[in-house]
Amino acid sequence: MVGGVIRHAALCTRLHINYCYFICGICVAFIYCVLYNQYTYVDLLCSILLQSKTKNKMNCTWKSTSQCLKLFKAIQHSNTMINMMFGPSGVSIMSMDTSKISLVRLILTPASFESFVCEQPMVFGIYTETLSNVLQKAKKATLHWKASNDGSLTIVLQEQDFKTEFTMRSIVIDDDYLEIPDMQDDVAFEVGTTVVQDWTSKVLMANSDVAFDIVQQQFVCSSESIELGEIKHTEPINGERIRLSSFKEQVNIVLSFNATKSLAIFASAGGDTCFVGFSNQQPSRIQVNLGEGSTLCLYVAPKILDD
Repeated sequence: MVGGVIRHAALCTRLHINYCYFICGICVAFIYCVLYNQYTYVDLLCSILLQSKTKNKMNCTWKSTSQCLKLFKAIQHSNTMINMMFGPSGVSIMSMDTSKISLVRLILTPASFESFVCEQPMVFGIYTETLSNVLQKAKKATLHWKASNDGSLTIVLQEQDFKTEFTMRSIVIDDDYLEIPDMQDDVAFEVGTTVVQDWTSKVLMANSDVAFDIVQQQFVCSSESIELGEIKHTEPINGERIRLSSFKEQVNIVLSFNATKSLAIFASAGGDTCFVGFSNQQPSRIQVNLGEGSTLCLYVAPKILDD
C-alpha cells in the first residue's frame, strides 16, 4: 500500500517536471520567433486577437424582408423606441409606448429565420422610425443582421453581387421589464385580419375615440364627430366573420383613436386571422400568429371616462 502511494507520487512529480519543461520550451520558442521575425509573428498575434474581439456573436438571416418591414412598421406606429433582446432562444421585444397606455410584445423563435445564431444575450436600443427607414431600402434584397456586441447592430442588404451595410448605434432606453399576467378576457374571438381593418376604416372616419359594446351574440363599435355625426358598425358573433372563443361578461369600453388604429395596423402584420380580446378592467389585446411559434401582440388600455 505504502509502496503504491510512493510510486504514484513519483509519477506525478515526473509529469509535473515534464509539463514545466514543455511550457518553458514554448516560451523560449516564442521569444526566439519574436527576436528574429519580430514583425511577422507579432502581427500574426495581433491579427488573431483582433479577429477574436470582432467575431460576430449574433448572425441572422430573415426569411422574408417584406415581413420584417411589416412587423417594424406596425411597432413604429405605437412605439418610437424599443429594446430588442437577442439570445439563443430568438428575438423578443417587450416595450411600452411613451404615454404608457399600450404595450408591444414580439416573440420570434430561431425557426422563424432562414438562419439564426446568437452566442450570448444582447440588447439593442433602437429608434423604430430609423429602423423602418433602413428596412424600406431593402426591397428585394436578402436581409442579414449581425453584431459582435450590444453597442451596435449591423443590417446588411445583400442583392446579387453587391451589398449595403447600415451600422446602427444602440441607444440606452430605460424600459422596465414587465411580466404580463395570464389574461382573462371578458370577450374573445378569432376574426379575419381584413375584418378588423374593415371595422376600423369605417369608425375612424370620425377622427375620434371608438366605443365598443359587445354582448355574447353581437359586436358593435361606434364613433361620432360634429362634421360626420355618428358611425355605428353592428355584426353578429358566430356569424359569417366572427368566431367566439370565450365569453365572460358584456363589454362596454372606449379606446382612443390611436389605440383603435393600432389594432388595425397590427392585424395586418401577420397571417389571415388574428385573436382579439376585450376587457372592461384589463387591457384589450390583439395577437397575430407569425408561424413557427412566433407571435406579435399589442395590449391597449381603455380610456377612463367620467361618470
